[in-house]
Amino acid sequence: MYVTNVPADEMLPKSKDTTRFVCMSDTHGKTEFSFKVPEGDVFIHAGDLTRSSRMEEYERTIQWMASLPHPIKIFTGGNHDHFLDAVEGFYPQQKESILAKAKMAGLIYLEHEAYQLPESMGSFKMFVSPYAPTHLWGAFMLDSLKAVWESIPLDTDILVTHTPPLGYQDITSRGRNVGCPDLRNKIDTIKPLVSVFGHIHEAYGYSHSPEKESLFINACTSSVRYRPIQLPIVFDL
Repeated sequence: MYVTNVPADEMLPKSKDTTRFVCMSDTHGKTEFSFKVPEGDVFIHAGDLTRSSRMEEYERTIQWMASLPHPIKIFTGGNHDHFLDAVEGFYPQQKESILAKAKMAGLIYLEHEAYQLPESMGSFKMFVSPYAPTHLWGAFMLDSLKAVWESIPLDTDILVTHTPPLGYQDITSRGRNVGCPDLRNKIDTIKPLVSVFGHIHEAYGYSHSPEKESLFINACTSSVRYRPIQLPIVFDL
């Protein structure tokens, strides 16, 4: 499996029989970057499209994602994206408007649900979820997530969550592992090929499980100071 976070012009060309995934997260309303977003087959945004959940942030981000060349563009929400949180239930009209704009732009919004890629892209089975453990206050945050993760299908190939699992790319600047332990337990059971997430800005990067069964990608675009300087992470399957 090819995985990299180098500038787009330094990446190896995609092999003919592979699918290229381009991962970003935590753009927080930013749509102009010092780097080029690499081309590929599937674009993944793992949540926190906004910083303050303002409509103009959603609209700007939707327009930016719509401009990308990837045939399939998938996104979910994050703890900053309050208008998307149906559990909170405070903003039904705003959510309806955002999702309508996203659909018109050709984007796929997934909120704790499965999605299978077409045969031409490997028929990989994805599961995408915005949830994260409670920390202060935020959208899609729950005190207990064990029951939530139970609904992830066992045959999931690519798992996309806003939160990292405990122990993988989840160390804060204070040296604490803050990933979700219940998600880690579920991943240890299903062993997806790839787990993509964001949320912890300073833990950006990628690593593998000890047995190399799973690739873990923290695709946070924003640094700990909310500067959008961290390069997209690309992998080929």
